[in-house]
Amino acid sequence: MFELSNAVLVSLLIILISTALFLIVHKNAANVIPGHRVLNRDPTFIIAGPSGSGKTSLFNMLTTDSFKPTVMSQVPNVAEDYMLPSNVKSFKFKLMEFPGHVKLRYRLFDTLKESTYLKGLIFVVDSTIDPQKLTETAEFFYEILMLTERFPEGVDVMIACNKSESFSSRPPLKIRDALEKEIGKIIERKAKSLSAVKKPDKNLSGHDEDESNPNSLEFQGGHDFKFDALDGNIDALDGSVLKSQIDKWECWIDERSVN
Repeated sequence: MFELSNAVLVSLLIILISTALFLIVHKNAANVIPGHRVLNRDPTFIIAGPSGSGKTSLFNMLTTDSFKPTVMSQVPNVAEDYMLPSNVKSFKFKLMEFPGHVKLRYRLFDTLKESTYLKGLIFVVDSTIDPQKLTETAEFFYEILMLTERFPEGVDVMIACNKSESFSSRPPLKIRDALEKEIGKIIERKAKSLSAVKKPDKNLSGHDEDESNPNSLEFQGGHDFKFDALDGNIDALDGSVLKSQIDKWECWIDERSVN
């Protein structure tokens, strides 16, 4: 009889534990639609840029107030309750930093597509790079802008020109102009490639039938492309993570947090 009672108690205990686990899983999955990703609805700042530009070090400095040597990131770094640099501590945001390696950039692109409340994007570049060698960086920046410009009012972007303490660093405006020029070339190449692949038919009114094609270029103007024509503002500011000279970048973040 005693052994039977123990068996009953064990069975009841198993049932209770199984029921509790089911309720917990069911509760956590209640807002998840099968086959769909979960949107990021938090007010978010994103740090992106090429590998080796200083993104992870900047993330560490913004979240811990200290400089730490880093290695190339393999996964995004996320601070769920990022406190603003200013004295206004009542507001919290999500701060995310993404790997810059070509094979890992899809993580950034997916997040840009799934986020609904981006406050700003910090695009970190090495200011010692020769402006003539910014082609790959410009292509990366172009892909980012193609996504941020889909937001109703665009997304403000800061080109954080890191390593400004170096004697070989370039002025922020020169780097901005070089990126602008390279993106203009990218758009021009894509426009020529698109027109070569398909020449749209003319309708009776003389207009192109392809005007509403979702694959048409987001940016117009070819070599005349200008950042000022975008919905989001594109600023370029110098700074140095190594020397803890990031005041300008922190002020930029503060300003965007209240917009």
